[in-house]
Amino acid sequence: MEIRRTTDYRDFTEILSRCYPVMGLTTEEDKQKAAEHREKMEAYENVSHYGVYDEDQLLGGFIQYAFPMNVYGQTLPSAGVGTLAVDLPYKKRGIAKQMITHVIEEAKDQGFPLVQLYPFRPDFYRKMGFGSGPKLQVYRFAPEQVPFQEQIKPVDALNSNHTEEISSFYHDWAQDTHGACDKKDYEFRYISAAHTHTIGYRENGKLKGYLVYEMKHETGFHQELKVIDWFTLSNDAFHSFMNFFHNQKDQVDVITFPTYDEDIAFFLKDPRYKADRMIHRLYHKTHETGTGLMYRIVDLPLFMNYIYDHSFGPASVTINFIINDSFSNQQQSYCYTFKNGQASQADSSTPWAVKLSLDIAELSSLLMGCISLEKLLDYRKAEIDGSEQGIKQAIKLFAFPEKPVSWSFF
Repeated sequence: MEIRRTTDYRDFTEILSRCYPVMGLTTEEDKQKAAEHREKMEAYENVSHYGVYDEDQLLGGFIQYAFPMNVYGQTLPSAGVGTLAVDLPYKKRGIAKQMITHVIEEAKDQGFPLVQLYPFRPDFYRKMGFGSGPKLQVYRFAPEQVPFQEQIKPVDALNSNHTEEISSFYHDWAQDTHGACDKKDYEFRYISAAHTHTIGYRENGKLKGYLVYEMKHETGFHQELKVIDWFTLSNDAFHSFMNFFHNQKDQVDVITFPTYDEDIAFFLKDPRYKADRMIHRLYHKTHETGTGLMYRIVDLPLFMNYIYDHSFGPASVTINFIINDSFSNQQQSYCYTFKNGQASQADSSTPWAVKLSLDIAELSSLLMGCISLEKLLDYRKAEIDGSEQGIKQAIKLFAFPEKPVSWSFF
């Protein structure tokens, strides 16, 4: 078998139609449009289609992306994997493992210290060394549950004529947000879609936030306002969007609102989920939570070099990371000295170093700010050994992680 770049978009689409019925590729017209879309996407320098071949037979494939990514304020090149599929007759032959191995090795060769993906099965990719990323909350509330803020400017309607302005704003937002990936023009397609609508908030004529939504009919005059994307760079922009939701109370029954903000229930007048159900004894359901994006650091020294000036926390300690990688059947050791949270590589034979043993998946989640070290230790996903003071400093170092935020889907 051989993995190579492919232009067999129609054959790849046929495989996708069998592996992912949710994509709705059921008619010849659907498949032809999908294949044409794949061909258009290949024209972008950050998008590459790969196929797994047995001679000329396509057995599976995937799409590889290159994303400039904000990691603690530094622009880091990352690789993304999407639409990975193995044709049904060839499953359980190790083809998926070969594809992920190819992605990891190519990322290393190209100087990409991080690979990210959205898993169809988190447990499957966990075995491949990918750690869980940020958790997304989805709230469903009525407009009346949103408090109205006086003296906030109203939103403006935006359309495809404002795409350049929106793109420029998103770039500013991504530069200010840990975990955000840069977007190419095709990722703003929702702005001009027939079924979506866009609003924005300006301060002194400059866009400070935009929100994309669609209106979905339920029954009779009952409607749902479903938020697709939203970004803000000011508190007033957030409240302007919330006022917009509040003002829809005469036409909208429920607003579906995705967010990485774990505390937004404190903002709502009534935080109860629209389903209005109890989840445990006297606790009301407020939202649904899901896991999606996963990360794998493929070159730790390079990753740490990119974020050399980031402080993880107000602590000073030397840590010898013992990293287990069951996917590649390897164990590696790297030693870093943290001074007031900033890391520099140290001699791995440093006798007073705290020894921290964990899987590459957990290390990736830890260093990306998705979980604290204390939680990993509590869950026995990591082991630590050293002086009492050193262990306390290590736990303090990663006690209050800056969690990543990403609205890039691939």
